[in-house]
Amino acid sequence: MSIATFSSLDDCEVVEVAFITLTSETQRRRLLVDSGFTGSSSLILSDVDEDLVRAKLDNAPAVGALQGDQKRGWVTWRIPGLGLQNTSIAILANLEPLSLPNGVGGMVGLTFLRNFTRWGAERTADGWRFSLTAG
Repeated sequence: MSIATFSSLDDCEVVEVAFITLTSETQRRRLLVDSGFTGSSSLILSDVDEDLVRAKLDNAPAVGALQGDQKRGWVTWRIPGLGLQNTSIAILANLEPLSLPNGVGGMVGLTFLRNFTRWGAERTADGWRFSLTAG
């Protein structure tokens, strides 16, 4: 089993995700973990991240922190160090209403977390850490 760990922020858990563009470039984003974010979409990214989209999907309604019809698309991502790569549905939206911490460029939800055999936070001597386990 491979494990990737991420230092938690003061009031939330984050993961670092590498996105693969159509030109095979890698763009990293730090994303907030929200297991209450459910549905067919795995991620929420900024509406300026359209260069990460491999194929567009029809808009779909969202409820919760984001509401109304939202742009969606397929994005390919990997977690550095795990050897896991997948293509999932992302919502592309104005992130301002989400009030994300500085340096956080979107969210991952429960559908994203279910790509891993185990996930969760733990308190260590150095503070809180979030981990993803694959394999």
